[in-house]
Amino acid sequence: MIRRRAWWGLGGLVMAMAGCGPAPAPQAADGPRAEAAAEGPGASGTAGAAGAAGASSAVGAVGAAGGVKADEAPTPAPPPRSVFTPVAQVPAEIDLRLHPVEGALLVSTINLMTPEGEQIASAVGVLKDGKIEFPKRLHLPGWWVAVTGVHGRYPDQLDLIATGTTGRTGIAEHYVLGAQGWVRRVSDQGLSFTGVARMGSSLVGLAGPTMMGVPKFITLRGPRVGLTITPAPKKRPCRGWEAPLPYPEAEVRPRAFGATRDGTALSYGDGCSGESALEVWKPGEKGATLLPVPALIEGQSPDDALTLILPGPGEGEAWIVDGGVLHYKGGEPTPIDPPAKGAHVLTASAAPDGTLWAIADGALFARRGEAWEPAPLPDGVKAQDVAVGSDGAVWVAAGGAILKHGGAGEAAGAAPGTLQLQQGPPPKSRANRPIPRAGGPKCPQNLVVLYTFSKTAPDDYDFPLTRKALKGRTEFSPARFVVTRDRGQRFFAAFVPSWDLAKKLQERIKTDVQGSTPQIVCAEPEVVRDLKLDLKTGEVAR
Repeated sequence: MIRRRAWWGLGGLVMAMAGCGPAPAPQAADGPRAEAAAEGPGASGTAGAAGAAGASSAVGAVGAAGGVKADEAPTPAPPPRSVFTPVAQVPAEIDLRLHPVEGALLVSTINLMTPEGEQIASAVGVLKDGKIEFPKRLHLPGWWVAVTGVHGRYPDQLDLIATGTTGRTGIAEHYVLGAQGWVRRVSDQGLSFTGVARMGSSLVGLAGPTMMGVPKFITLRGPRVGLTITPAPKKRPCRGWEAPLPYPEAEVRPRAFGATRDGTALSYGDGCSGESALEVWKPGEKGATLLPVPALIEGQSPDDALTLILPGPGEGEAWIVDGGVLHYKGGEPTPIDPPAKGAHVLTASAAPDGTLWAIADGALFARRGEAWEPAPLPDGVKAQDVAVGSDGAVWVAAGGAILKHGGAGEAAGAAPGTLQLQQGPPPKSRANRPIPRAGGPKCPQNLVVLYTFSKTAPDDYDFPLTRKALKGRTEFSPARFVVTRDRGQRFFAAFVPSWDLAKKLQERIKTDVQGSTPQIVCAEPEVVRDLKLDLKTGEVAR
């Protein structure tokens, strides 16, 4: 159904890559306890209204002189009334994801500070009597667990999928809610859930590799679904690597997974050619059909845009959301126009009647049939998240509040007039912080991540083993060696001007520095220090 973009940034990516291969040595190959980074609706027209008022005044003056009653200046039309009602207040700085399930509206967040001053790394809350409560039973175990989706019935039958971390690698996690709290059923290192689909009587998730490896189907409930992943070809290049591939790979590296209403499963992601592709499993078939996917938008999708596959209005239809929107129908994906000119779709949710609700640059839109319609929010607040329940209720997080429209019954909301909506942009999503993508020939800036710093490594550490391995290797002179920082973690890395040079540097360090497993990512992290190396001598230039 959805894939929430991973939250852990460059550090999490590099760490996650280590989970895909052999475990690195516990001590750094190049420094005191420094571990190898093997994971390594638009303006109202004020000027036009003023012009009309001026013209009307002039006409009125002439009319008055001639004894004719002057026309009044036209009154600007009031903004359209919103159908959404605020039902609960939340602190504006909290980044909430909405998860309507049978019997409740649940929310998830990370880095929660309770009124008692307790800091909770990851928590699930529930809407109750006009308030969002975060009972201890719904606190998630582990450190910085980002919820991807919640499915089922509250409070006795819930499945939750998330991306967690051990501090070294990302983990695809599946929890069920027990009497005392969340119980972990699945924990797969080096993977992250890209979505969940209902297929017959089964609830199935697809976990994709953070960087390298083969995706994996995980049956969460019901009979096992025996679908097969299409392997990458062995005799031709795939995503910038020459054949044979240095590790097992799939033809499509998934970024979102979902299904149509008739049970057709869809995986959307990066094909071997580097272009987007769709892997389609029709009902009753174990093998998949591969389809090329036309570009949704020009350029890169915004960092905070989610990648989603949602059920469409018809039995064999689906929406594919990735900055723009594709309509999968009749076995073909077709791009549709954005909700507003130049707007990027940041997130979306599909209603039972087939309506697609989407947020584009803070505004809410609904697509019914072949056209988008603006859905104004109270006081013009900016939307942060939208989710539609099985009863048709549309929930929106906006203006430091939870808003609601429709559904089987009225929400048990706060007393009228007690909620204060807050203007301004919604908080940047921490749970959706993107992972830098894999490096490759089309990446504008390849970065070879060489090592992580340990907590005890000095700030001016100069990596003697790396310098020894590079001594005399002047072909790497175009590289810029730097210390970078992401979420408080420091890394030794190198910006390189080409994919070929990045691969050569990766292989050199991997071969000559024992225990190292450098990785190539497409990223431009914060640089805290340049390490100027004289590659002729292997010394640091002072």
